[in-house]
Amino acid sequence: MKKSNVVFTSVLTGGVLMAMLHHDAVYRDIYASRENCQADWTSSPYHCETSSSGGSGSSIYSAGRGRHRGPTYEDGSRPRTTRPDLVVARERVTSGGFGHSGARYSGGG
Repeated sequence: MKKSNVVFTSVLTGGVLMAMLHHDAVYRDIYASRENCQADWTSSPYHCETSSSGGSGSSIYSAGRGRHRGPTYEDGSRPRTTRPDLVVARERVTSGGFGHSGARYSGGG
């Protein structure tokens, strides 16, 4: 293999690897109720989840019977929704594994 081919392949492989591993912080919104989440995310209400208190991430809000959370998104890449005023808090989601952002909505990269 020619030296130029080796260099090109190495640069291309390194660039692809860096693109796969680089992600911004991942967040999700917290709502007072599942209905509020679904009203905000009308284009994808099935992404709204209700879970018991605790879980991954940290938040300043915890609902009495659980947390009502919207889909995940990378910092700076939150899609426009119909009722963002219904969000009561935002939590940072911990990584799902090496090089994995877990974001449903991302900025590209």
